[in-house]
This record gives sequence, C-alpha cells and structure tokens, in this order.
Amino acid sequence: MLHELSKAVEEFDTVSDDKLGYFEEEILGFAFFADGEIKIETNYYLETPYVSIGNQNYKSDARVKANYRSGLAQTIRKGFVDQWCGNSFLLTEKGWNKAEYIVEDIKRSL
Repeated sequence: MLHELSKAVEEFDTVSDDKLGYFEEEILGFAFFADGEIKIETNYYLETPYVSIGNQNYKSDARVKANYRSGLAQTIRKGFVDQWCGNSFLLTEKGWNKAEYIVEDIKRSL
C-alpha cells in the first residue's frame, strides 16, 4: 500500500472532520452507492495506483490519481473510512452517516 495511505491508517480518526474537501466529499458520496467499499487499484503495466469506487475510476491522469489518493487518506484520518483488507477500505458508521448527509444534501439542491 502507498506510504500516504499507510500513514493515514496509523492516524485513523485523529483529524478534525469539520470541513471536507471536494475529493473527500466525492469519495464518500460515491462510496454510499458502492456498498461503502473503496479500493486502490494497481495496473502493473507502468500505471500508478488509483482510487476506484464501484464503477467510478479516478485515473484520467497522474494529478487526478494523486488528488483522490490524498482525499482517501484524509477520509481515513477523519475516521470516515477504515482499512478492511490490503488495498480495500470500507466506510465506518461515521462515514456512512456523513455519506448519507452528502447524498441527501445533493438531492435537496437539485
């Protein structure tokens, strides 16, 4: 697993969750519809690891990949996501609650 995510796992639920960034909100929102599962995918053909949630893959370019990996690390530090197995992560109860709030907020604004 990437060092940034390993460090985030060690720091699980140690950062204030007052404000979420764009990438964090998008990760939680999509995870709500993917049974709470988030993965780090690796294509061994010279491709850097990227975040994958259901059928949503954040791999269009190196910067996008980095932004979503950092967003995932922040959701872990804030206690919304926990490592499940290897490169798979799941929403925590706190994560499900926040993800539901994000989805409902989007629905209200439509």
